[in-house]
Amino acid sequence: MDSEIDFSSLGVSGALSQMYRQDAQGFLPLIAVFLEGALPAETRVERAGGLFRKNKPVTRVTSTIGESVYVIEDNRGTLATRREKIVRGIRLKSEELPIHQWLTALSEDVAGRAVSDEAAMAAMRRLLE
Repeated sequence: MDSEIDFSSLGVSGALSQMYRQDAQGFLPLIAVFLEGALPAETRVERAGGLFRKNKPVTRVTSTIGESVYVIEDNRGTLATRREKIVRGIRLKSEELPIHQWLTALSEDVAGRAVSDEAAMAAMRRLLE
């Protein structure tokens, strides 16, 4: 049965890490597409640019999964990542994480969500193909 697939054992973290290693500069728009596909209601993508600018690059992606908020943003050409814990609207903790730890934590939470969410499951399958 599809709902019993253990995405974490299939290497979601590894797949995301591979995407990052292959194109660190282009990773932010890739993770934006992945998270928007997996968790459209929980993901917010911010873009730079004004009204008349054709190319609006992704500057920040924020995804809320349960009590965890994952943020990845362009910090003058490098990626900054952090995870926040928010309970009943109150931020209890905010920690900057190295990209590999951030990807591992994010992939575990997304994989956990994929068990009960069809869109998240489909996005995970596309990532692993």
